[in-house]
Amino acid sequence: MENALDIDFYQDKDEEAFLEAWETKYGELEDSAIDALYQEIAQNVHQQVNTENHKLGDKYFYQQVFVGYSDYNTFNNLYLFTQSKR
Repeated sequence: MENALDIDFYQDKDEEAFLEAWETKYGELEDSAIDALYQEIAQNVHQQVNTENHKLGDKYFYQQVFVGYSDYNTFNNLYLFTQSKR
């Protein structure tokens, strides 16, 4: 069975910075809404990478909010984000 796409952040502070920016723009999120948002982001970044509209390692924005600099872990089928360029 193929793993579903997902996202994660390198450090907790990366995730906190994204969620703070998101909630400032769109309002507070419940845990279940965060999970759904992360699935939407995973699908969107995957589509952007596959259509060459986004290059891994570049800044990635979702609905005008900076998610982070992107990376991809093929073993876990996981897009990873960090607030600072590695």
